[in-house]
Amino acid sequence: MKNVFHILTLFLAIFFLQACKKTKNSDEEKVVSPPPKEEPKPEQPISKALVYLKNDGKLGYNFFANEGETGKVNQIPDFSTAGYKGGGIALPHITDVKVTLTPIAGDNLTQIQNAIAQVQAMSGNSEGIRGVVLLKAGLYEVSNTIKITKSGVILRGEGQGEDGTILKATKKSQHTLIEVSGVSVSTSRVLNKITTPYVGTGKKGFRVASSSGLAVGDRISVYKTPNDQWINDLDMAQYGWTASGYNTDFERKIVGIVGDSITLNAPIVDPIQTKYGGGSIYKLNAHQRVTQIGIENLRLSSVYDSNDDEEHGWIAVELNNAENCWVKGVTALYFGYSAVSISSNSHYNTVEDCAMLDPKSITTGSRKYSFNLEGGASFNLFQRCFTRGGRHDFVTGSRVPGPNVFLDCVAIETNADAGPHHRWATGLLLDNISCGQLQVQNRKDMGSGHGWAGAQTLFYNCRSTKSNIKVESPKGAMNWGIGCIGLTKNGTGFWESWGIAVQPRSIYLAQLKDRLGSTAVDNVTIPAQRAGNIDQLLKSWAGKGKLQAN
Repeated sequence: MKNVFHILTLFLAIFFLQACKKTKNSDEEKVVSPPPKEEPKPEQPISKALVYLKNDGKLGYNFFANEGETGKVNQIPDFSTAGYKGGGIALPHITDVKVTLTPIAGDNLTQIQNAIAQVQAMSGNSEGIRGVVLLKAGLYEVSNTIKITKSGVILRGEGQGEDGTILKATKKSQHTLIEVSGVSVSTSRVLNKITTPYVGTGKKGFRVASSSGLAVGDRISVYKTPNDQWINDLDMAQYGWTASGYNTDFERKIVGIVGDSITLNAPIVDPIQTKYGGGSIYKLNAHQRVTQIGIENLRLSSVYDSNDDEEHGWIAVELNNAENCWVKGVTALYFGYSAVSISSNSHYNTVEDCAMLDPKSITTGSRKYSFNLEGGASFNLFQRCFTRGGRHDFVTGSRVPGPNVFLDCVAIETNADAGPHHRWATGLLLDNISCGQLQVQNRKDMGSGHGWAGAQTLFYNCRSTKSNIKVESPKGAMNWGIGCIGLTKNGTGFWESWGIAVQPRSIYLAQLKDRLGSTAVDNVTIPAQRAGNIDQLLKSWAGKGKLQAN
């Protein structure tokens, strides 16, 4: 018993000593806690804007319902495929001069036309370029239209200023001074029905009845065929609109096929609904548009007898059935209708650094349309252009199918509004346009019964200096005014950030960067554009000579 007592006492003593040692060590050792974890950055709140910059610098989009509808299935379309070769490709500078001319006394038409014919007869290089007809500085009187009808010819002068190459239209009747023309090709429509009930604005894909016979790379028409219900819901019958009169072709390329679903190179810019007649696709024959034609560094003028003269040069440069062509560094003076008019299914063309000055004609309809799109023109870009004294300076005609873009342009001393002018032009972007007035609206019985001038028209960071900015939206469609600044705001279309410009500065350039990268933006812009607004640069320049890049 005594031994048991000693053992128990010894055990308690050892336990007590260990406990004391542990307490001492606990007091002496400082335990360093791990640093607190850094709280993750809060996610950017989801913007309610239709288009906005995300944390990664790319654009985000929100879906919306069209006028009179509830389904949020539409988004602002990607306009960045407008321009030479689908956007983001620098205009070529061709150094291969084949013929050089100097001005002669009297009419120069024959020598210029013969030089063009000489180059048109030559073989082209791998890009289809035949060569340059160079017109040395001086005054060339020209009695009629200069025509370029074969691909790969560049007509170049030595400057658009008063000391450059001046071509004067001397014919005293309405005519075009320089006409670029391909051949119109008809296609038998073998229709393949679109089976997706609602193809919203901004969508690049939909289902068709059958993908048999289709292949990636095919050129197709997305053929919208509205019905009488569409006419009635828009209330346009009173202005002479008929459903068959608004069948519209939107040329696209197939870039993907999965089952009976196809994906296109560019978005739908006019929603296609089964209830409104729906639409179909059909394959297009190989086009015979002229390509790789450039009109460069020229000052074009017209004779005139008075400020109201109607019988003289009417259009300075006209593109018909042209693709991947360009007009660059051209100043036009005194023409009654336009500096550059793009028409007749011309696609993927760029007009830049051009000016329309002091047009001479009666100031009324069908006159003074400084930079004009009509006749099925799509995927065209006008940028860094200036006008003085025009009416509808940046304008579309009837049923022009987008996308088409006017970027960084200025009009002063204006006599009417910029924007779609009549009869359902779609997919038009006016991006950083400064002019007297901008309008997209129901023109009702104005003109010859224009009705709804446009749909899916975006005025983005635009400025009106003389009158209002008006945005109205037709049923089943939408028009937008975003970041616009003007004397007054008018219309019940979609408005965002009235009176305060938004970021990014240019939606076209931001969409181009998202699609192809910053190099694509550098390819098609000047440093001043990338730095900010260029209104003052354009006003100072005013077509007097070469627009300085910096």
